Amino acid sequence: MGDTAVKEYAELTEAGAAEQLSAWFTGEVAGARPAAQSVLVQSGGDVRALVDGGLLAPDAYVFAAPADLPEADGLRTVEVEGGVEYSGDELVMSGNLYVQVFDYGSLPYLSVAGPTVVRVTGPEDHQAFLDDADRAVRDGVWSEGLAHPSVQLADLATLVRPTKDTGLGRLYVTTGGQVRTGVGGQDLGHVTAGAEALRAALDACAGDPSLGSVVPGDVLRSGAAERPWLERYAKALEVRRRLAPKYGTDIRVSGFGGRFTDELPAHPVESAREVLLVEALGDFLAVRTDDYRLFRLGKGSARLLEVFCALGAASSPDAASRAAATAGRLLGMTDDQARDAHAAITARLDLTDAPDATTGGA
Repeated sequence: MGDTAVKEYAELTEAGAAEQLSAWFTGEVAGARPAAQSVLVQSGGDVRALVDGGLLAPDAYVFAAPADLPEADGLRTVEVEGGVEYSGDELVMSGNLYVQVFDYGSLPYLSVAGPTVVRVTGPEDHQAFLDDADRAVRDGVWSEGLAHPSVQLADLATLVRPTKDTGLGRLYVTTGGQVRTGVGGQDLGHVTAGAEALRAALDACAGDPSLGSVVPGDVLRSGAAERPWLERYAKALEVRRRLAPKYGTDIRVSGFGGRFTDELPAHPVESAREVLLVEALGDFLAVRTDDYRLFRLGKGSARLLEVFCALGAASSPDAASRAAATAGRLLGMTDDQARDAHAAITARLDLTDAPDATTGGA
């Protein structure tokens, strides 16, 4: 029994480390953290200086080569070998998880055999990312490589919101000791400079510097400013990744290449927080974007929710009234009936313990 408990603990720890590594690649770190939640150290990097310089949060994960890991009580260390800087690199975690790394331009030609990370490594890659996003919005045609459940797009948080208030939550330390907030990031200073100096260097940046050494910051910011829907696009990409094992590529997302309901804005005008509406193999699904929980809806309910979301009903009472009137006219009900039906659907989406939430019709 004791051996079983130890084994289960090890498996959970490994799963947790893999989840942290995934979040490290995407740059999804909650808030502008003053200390690092996760750090990847290039082989030969100085892990001891991380500890001594106050750069690590109490529960931080440090991914580093076995020879570079110091003895430190309470330090969550994960052994990795290999690299992530160049296309074709491979990172091996704890001898079990192999992650291949490629540049974005390689995406159409990849033969995915396991966990794969795709990085933007220069302006051409960045433009290819924007072109794929534009195509999804305009035509509903998606990069199927990004929809593969084993493929992850690195630095996604920076690509869609390069002006965000970043922090030291995610760090990369080079062999030479330079600290960055991403593999292709701007050098903030040497790891021995300590947390205060590195925070000051970060505060001097115009935005998130996690791609600062590979794509000019003004190029990143202008690309995102011209596409205010990029964060919603990122959410839609993740939904497609999660649905791919069951539904394959036969997935339509409302606002990308059209709507389920005529007379609505064809492109995504909703905020990234609004529920995503999906049609997949005849199923209509509502997907919450905070936790990606799925709710199956009837077509009528999906269209009703689509009207209220696309017309910004949550933004003001006047917008809610316009949405109710439009939904009533398009769906053959009174304004009050549309408003009541929307309230019922909204309440259902907020439920966290309904046993039939993912199977019942609405």
